[in-house]
Amino acid sequence: MRHAVDNPPAKKKTGKIIVIVVLVVFVVGFCFGAFMMLKTMLTAKKEQETFDSLQEMVEDTADEVDEETGALRCYDALYEKNKDFFGWLKIDDTKIDYPVMYSPEEPERYLHSDFYGNYSESGMLFIDGECPYDSNYYLIYGHHMRNGSMFGELPEYRSFDYYEKHKTVYFDTRFERRDYEVFAAFYAEVYDIRDEEGKFCYYNYKNLSSKAAFDEYIANVKALSVYDTGITPQFGDDIIALSTCNYHTEDGRFVVVARMNKKDLKSPTEEMPTSDATAKSE
Repeated sequence: MRHAVDNPPAKKKTGKIIVIVVLVVFVVGFCFGAFMMLKTMLTAKKEQETFDSLQEMVEDTADEVDEETGALRCYDALYEKNKDFFGWLKIDDTKIDYPVMYSPEEPERYLHSDFYGNYSESGMLFIDGECPYDSNYYLIYGHHMRNGSMFGELPEYRSFDYYEKHKTVYFDTRFERRDYEVFAAFYAEVYDIRDEEGKFCYYNYKNLSSKAAFDEYIANVKALSVYDTGITPQFGDDIIALSTCNYHTEDGRFVVVARMNKKDLKSPTEEMPTSDATAKSE
């Protein structure tokens, strides 16, 4: 007499299927993560090579000046490659050592473009297009990259100890060497335009040529600063603000503000020589 063979319990089959599915998902997820990590590393490497090549283009000509244009000759090669080149920003002992672009006709051109106009996740440092070319104030944007490039290290200024070790920001224009001293660092937020009333929106300040605008801006910046540097700029000082994304809140920002050192301040009668960028923005 033949006995019927019992089929394996359905639960065992279901359990095996679940294990296989989980394993496949894990392997696919791992491979995708590894691929994305490799892609990110290769992209960062390529972008760094581009910046290295730009640094090599800065000629070792000390402070030689072109007699015809008044421009520093060391930046001639960069300007010839791209007329949007405005200057160079550097903070010692950090990764911040990059060209700064200015394209008022297309303000966000360098948000995700490299020096040559190719797509770039990290983009370039660039001046707000509404800041006048020949100005006493420049608002400079840069991405907060996870690998620390661009303005990735900027939020380190939340620490007073870090500030004390990195007080000086070097920001050359094509026409002069400049160094600035940091006087404030603060957390900020980009608000919906409907919610801006009554709030200090640093990004709405593009021109500090009037004493009222200057004093209002400085008072708010110092009030928000995470520490007191003991420095209060006076009307007539040249100011730069460095802005990057920060994740303390939705649409958060971290901003570092510096004034040009007194020894470098231009006299009221001095003006920056006219450039192609000036003509382009008029």
